[in-house]
Amino acid sequence: MPDGQLQTRRFVLRIIGPDDVSDEWLRWFSDSDLMRQRNAHAVKLKRADVQRYIIAAQRQRRLVIGIYERHSSRHVGLYELQINPEHKNLTIDVIVDPWRFDPHSVLMETDAVLLAHMAKAYGVQKAVAKVVETYSSALRHFGHAPWIKEGVLRFERTSVDGSRRLDVVQFGMLL
Repeated sequence: MPDGQLQTRRFVLRIIGPDDVSDEWLRWFSDSDLMRQRNAHAVKLKRADVQRYIIAAQRQRRLVIGIYERHSSRHVGLYELQINPEHKNLTIDVIVDPWRFDPHSVLMETDAVLLAHMAKAYGVQKAVAKVVETYSSALRHFGHAPWIKEGVLRFERTSVDGSRRLDVVQFGMLL
């Protein structure tokens, strides 16, 4: 990322290091409604827990990119990216604070800049997002062009409460 960040009209994107763990991030993962949508357990993490996670992600060559408001520097959301250099694919996971921002609006603005950068800097040719059926805000976003619904992985994941199996919808975009 040039100068360590990318900018859109309203947002700044930058790689998150261990010292960049925000209170917002900790709040998202302790929010039971948000985590239920993502099919995950809400957890009360300490800053040190997330810092260790970031260090582990860096070792595994995953990129954790923060989305920040330009005018306030407030932490809006995250992209987590895994590059597959052999197939030139990029797998994306996202979270945007749904209580303060419209995830679709944020991601419509930030996806294009981030994906163009990933194509140029890393030679990535395709982006892929796999979204569990309960994550409605992500389904709404990825269900719009230029993302293409590639298929549904039926009963792919066990629900967080163990009561049923959930579908995962796969979206793709050629860069």
